[in-house]
Amino acid sequence: MSGMRDLCWWLVFAMTAVVMQALFPGLDVFVAGLLILLQERDYKNMLWLVPLFILLQEGMGTRLFGGTVLLYMTTAVFFRLGQWLFEVESFLFVVLLSAALIVPYYALDWLMAPLQNLAFNMDDTLDKCLFQALFLPCAWRAFTLTRRWTKNDEAAA
Repeated sequence: MSGMRDLCWWLVFAMTAVVMQALFPGLDVFVAGLLILLQERDYKNMLWLVPLFILLQEGMGTRLFGGTVLLYMTTAVFFRLGQWLFEVESFLFVVLLSAALIVPYYALDWLMAPLQNLAFNMDDTLDKCLFQALFLPCAWRAFTLTRRWTKNDEAAA
């Protein structure tokens, strides 16, 4: 039963992320899901969810093609580096991680735009980076609260 509940939560998360990214282009909601997977050390679900996140992200076209894989890899690396210094379940850790992710987010757009023969707008990219950094802690908090509701229901049963 817990596996089915887990699957339903992740599917609702994916649908919510797709809708949010359609409403706010340039936003990456799937990073919040990746953080939850990394925090829970749920490697079994990570094997199918991360490729799903990448396919959805690349298919929606909200990020430059190919940058999603590199962004998720740097997120995992920054997470691993940060877990030695901080408690990974804390809000402060997620705020610092989202601030640190501004650099690879910007660098990947700067790198991928000329490779795809697209114009690079520095001001627009900085705005997207800052919006992502402000959004990620709030989204992570909201999603972890709903995730805990499903976990608390399992503990009560």
